[in-house]
Amino acid sequence: MAQANGNGPAQAAAIRRDPAAAAAADHDLIIVGGGIYGVMLALEAGRRGKRALLLERDDFGGATSRNHLRTIHGGLRYLQSLDLPRFFESVGERRWFLAHFPALVHVLPCLMPLYGRGLLRPSIMRAALLLNDTLGLARNRGVPPGQRLPMGRIVGRAQAQRLFPQVDRRGLKAAALWYDAAMPEHQRLLMEILRWACGLGATALNYVQAGGLLRQQNQVRGVLAEDRLDGRAFEFRAPVVLNAAGPWSRELAQSFDQDHPRLLQRRLLLFNILFRRKALGEPALALVPPGRPGHTYFVHNWQGRLLAGTGEVLLADGERETTPRPEHLAAFLADMNDAVPELALAEADIENVYSGVLPATPSGRLAAHEVILDHGALQGPAGLYSLSGVKYTTSRRVAEKALRKIYPAARPRPCPPPPAAGSRRWFFAYDWRPGAGWDADELRPLVEDEAVVRLDDLVLRRTGLGENPRRALEMLPRLRPLFPWSDGRWRQECDRLASLLGRRS
Repeated sequence: MAQANGNGPAQAAAIRRDPAAAAAADHDLIIVGGGIYGVMLALEAGRRGKRALLLERDDFGGATSRNHLRTIHGGLRYLQSLDLPRFFESVGERRWFLAHFPALVHVLPCLMPLYGRGLLRPSIMRAALLLNDTLGLARNRGVPPGQRLPMGRIVGRAQAQRLFPQVDRRGLKAAALWYDAAMPEHQRLLMEILRWACGLGATALNYVQAGGLLRQQNQVRGVLAEDRLDGRAFEFRAPVVLNAAGPWSRELAQSFDQDHPRLLQRRLLLFNILFRRKALGEPALALVPPGRPGHTYFVHNWQGRLLAGTGEVLLADGERETTPRPEHLAAFLADMNDAVPELALAEADIENVYSGVLPATPSGRLAAHEVILDHGALQGPAGLYSLSGVKYTTSRRVAEKALRKIYPAARPRPCPPPPAAGSRRWFFAYDWRPGAGWDADELRPLVEDEAVVRLDDLVLRRTGLGENPRRALEMLPRLRPLFPWSDGRWRQECDRLASLLGRRS
């Protein structure tokens, strides 16, 4: 892959899926896991002049990294517990996203109705917003003018009703208004970061599953892996292997070395729901159902649609569920209707459910911090590391911490992303429909340059075409010319996509 020189932007790089060539090449490190943490590790390795090989057993960004709320939070919530390190990390990383991807990350106004209960009183929130802006003075440093975050403030009852017409007026005192960031085209964001990493020397292979750890005595030499498309086995060699397998990081660590419960002490299933409803207003909403005063739902205005989260289900030990059950969805709907009585949401209003697994504490709360393990320092193989992250927002920062541990002398080069990352290419709004003259050939460079192997790679993880399931299924005949498959293979791919979309239409 092309490498950037000096401080100029990286070259726009294609993602070439060639396991044999990767097996014949030299790599400085192998990253197992192609979610946002693995992608950020590849990027930060490239910025340090290290050639990374990224292996993903399914497709890039296909699990927890796809199933989130599409927001980048700056850490206002951490002020409640005065967790200033997490606050400053979140503010800094939100700034990084806004500064580097102005076409993909934008300012998100957020509104929280205040009813004078507990900490949610105008006087307390006014102080919290002032502290948020005071401690976050550097939040706009290096950010383009159109991406800068205004100061938060308290708005009166009347303005709260104008901004959020469906607000429950009973006991409403005021509302807190502040600003965070959103990534509506989240598939494109992850893929543009991965292409940036490839431009800095990384190689990325999807549908390649890491199996055994290659070692000489107790020193890592690489991994044995299988190409899941044709069953071929490959040996990929590097002196460092970094396990970033997300919900499977503990299992992979155990197969490579031994069990390390710290990586995933317990498993928390988180889920968000996209509804077939228009958004409730311009701002995103932070809502506390009266019946659940300890839980805040965030209702995101995503492309003018109502996207709400986050539901939480603590999984039992050994349980590997990855989707919420009907009773979990029913409880979510009840909470939403409790918070906004006018909504009257029902199961038929559900468009998509996005769910993923994150690490939880022994008490069942979402883990507060990442875990980075050096197996060699724990009597395991030297050169083996494992990482378990929590937040999308701080994924780059955590990658930076891990690589500082592995390569303490390596300094990152200042290198902006390729100009193409800001081109707004392959954006599709929820309500977009292809006109009579639309030619699917505009997607061909994407199919050819981003390792699209299956139909759902294109529809779900390279573009937002699948966010609207009915539109995606209607488009299938238009997409057929992009793939040189037999009719039988095409029918299989269409059936698979329809199953993944859930046929909620």
